[in-house]
Amino acid sequence: MFSEKNLAELTNVSVQPLAYGEQMKAQPFLLRNVSATIAEGEWINLIGRNGSGKSTLARLIAGFGAFRIVGGVEKDQARFITGQVPMVLQQPDASMVGSTPWEDIVMMLEQHGVDGSRIAGLSEAALRQTGLHSRMHQPVETLSGGQKQLTAIAGCLAVQTPMLILDEVTAMLDPEACISVMAKVRELNSGGVTVIWITQKLEELAAGDRVLALEQGELRFDGTAEKLFERCSAEGSSPCEELGFSAPYVIRTAWELEKLGLKLQPLPMTSEMLVKAVTTV
Repeated sequence: MFSEKNLAELTNVSVQPLAYGEQMKAQPFLLRNVSATIAEGEWINLIGRNGSGKSTLARLIAGFGAFRIVGGVEKDQARFITGQVPMVLQQPDASMVGSTPWEDIVMMLEQHGVDGSRIAGLSEAALRQTGLHSRMHQPVETLSGGQKQLTAIAGCLAVQTPMLILDEVTAMLDPEACISVMAKVRELNSGGVTVIWITQKLEELAAGDRVLALEQGELRFDGTAEKLFERCSAEGSSPCEELGFSAPYVIRTAWELEKLGLKLQPLPMTSEMLVKAVTTV
C-alpha cells in the first residue's frame, strides 16, 4: 500500500531516455533498479559523482524530464503524490524572471494559476520564511548569490510545493553564502519541510541525516551519514571510501585517531564535535 506519509515510493525502478522503435533498445539506463521512499518531513542528502544519476532521480521525483520507466517485475512501481515540483538549480540566476524577489515570486504564482486574491499573502509569507522580507523590493542584480538562491526557495514555498528539491544549490556560492543558505534550509526542514539536498560536498552532511548514494545509476547506499563514514575496524574501509568519495577533513582526522587507538563515539561530523570528543575522552 502507498503510505500517506510517503511523498514518493520507488520499487525496482529503472529509467531510460525516451526513445522509440529500435532506438529504444540502444538507450543506456540512467537509473537501474532503484528502490527508495521519501517520507514527509525528511531531510535526504542525495550524493554521487558526475553522471551517477543524481539529477535524473531528482527530475523523476519532481515530475520533469522525458524518461521511460522500465518495468520487468510485476511489482515494479514509481508512485508519487507530489505532482510537478519546482527545483532549485546550481545557477542562482537560472530560474529568476522578476526584477525583484517580490516580482519573481508573484510571477511564479501567476504561472501556477494561483488565485489572484491569494498571491500577495503567499508571497509575503514565503519571503518571511526565507528571511528576505526586508529585501522583497530590492533589485535582483544587487542581491548576493545566496539571496538569489533563497529567492528561488521562497518561490517554491509560495506555490506550496510538497518538498524542496535543491540541486547543488551551494556549488556556485562563496563559503559564507553556503553557510547562510544551508542554515535557512535546515531551519525550514526543522519546521516540517521535506528536503532533498543534492550535493557533492560531503562536508554538508550532518549527524542523523539520511543519505542516498548513487553510482552509475544504481543506489549503492541508503542510510545515515554516520553509517556512510563508519569503518568496521581501524584498518577497514567505510561505504564512503568504497564508493570512491573523499571524506571530509573531520572524518579523516577521526579515522587517523582511531588508528592510534582513540576511537571516538559518536563519530564527529563537525570540527566542534571533534574538539568536544577529543577533550572529553
